[in-house]
Amino acid sequence: MEAPSLSVLQRSGDEEKYPDAVYLSEGPSSCSMGIRSASRPGFELVIVWRIQIDEDGKVFPKLDLLTKVPQRALELDKNRAIEAAPLSFRTLLGVLGIEAALESLIKSLCAEENN
Repeated sequence: MEAPSLSVLQRSGDEEKYPDAVYLSEGPSSCSMGIRSASRPGFELVIVWRIQIDEDGKVFPKLDLLTKVPQRALELDKNRAIEAAPLSFRTLLGVLGIEAALESLIKSLCAEENN
């Protein structure tokens, strides 16, 4: 059974803390969050989430990271960091938890803008 969409941001306040970088494409009921960097035009990370509830009522959030980057960035990415980003994000989720992982991702993408 799948629950309706849930805005992780409503609890963490990331959209309010980072209004120039974070947006919910469909408003508060959105199933995805975009993170943009003004200093890196065309570079965007999208977090997509789903909430599943099993027969016993246990809730299982599932978050995935998608990257939207210019083709030239992919060509220059010799270490394949962009390709590895989704798996790295899953690891980060396991280590930090949802809210801290999102905060870390936002801060890393927007670090130059906040200095």
